[in-house]
Amino acid sequence: MLPGKQIYYGTSFLINVSVKKHIALLIFFVFLAASDALAQAATITNFALSKAPLKVSFKVDGAFNRDIEEAIQSGLPTSFNFIIKLDKLNSFLPNEKVGSWEFRHTVKYDSFRNEYEITLDEAGGRMLKVNDSQEMKRLMATCEAVSIEPAHLVAGASYRMRVKAELDSIDLPPILNYVFFFLEAFDFETEWHIYEFPH
Repeated sequence: MLPGKQIYYGTSFLINVSVKKHIALLIFFVFLAASDALAQAATITNFALSKAPLKVSFKVDGAFNRDIEEAIQSGLPTSFNFIIKLDKLNSFLPNEKVGSWEFRHTVKYDSFRNEYEITLDEAGGRMLKVNDSQEMKRLMATCEAVSIEPAHLVAGASYRMRVKAELDSIDLPPILNYVFFFLEAFDFETEWHIYEFPH
């Protein structure tokens, strides 16, 4: 028989390992469920397109939850990124990419003034200041008459426009990582909203 050393683990050690495993699994599933719920909730709605020149309007429903609101209230700059893609539809040849545009809405809360500072890229980086949280949410999640200027549109051709919104990852200072450790689970990205139209 080979010489060996018997190792004995007390019940307290086994209990600690078991508890830690259960806690880790619980946290994982809570994050997974929360992330899925938010991803399903955030959608593009109220889409409208006007022509000559092309202007797009839409809003994002389900863009906010309690944790994102708390992060904003803490003073963390938070941005929504909007992506618009336009393709020319061809019957036999592959579809032709006409243009792609990206712009952001960024909010930063000033607790001293009880004021939200909102920057809209599509308005030339113009900053708006509001005190009401509901107005802040409306401005952050709404895009009104955004001008789209493609290189060319062919008369009689058909086009497809796709619109998507996403929450930019929030970069936390190291000291806040433990306070808002859950935020990555709440990053959202909508499905593409697709709209086809003749020119």
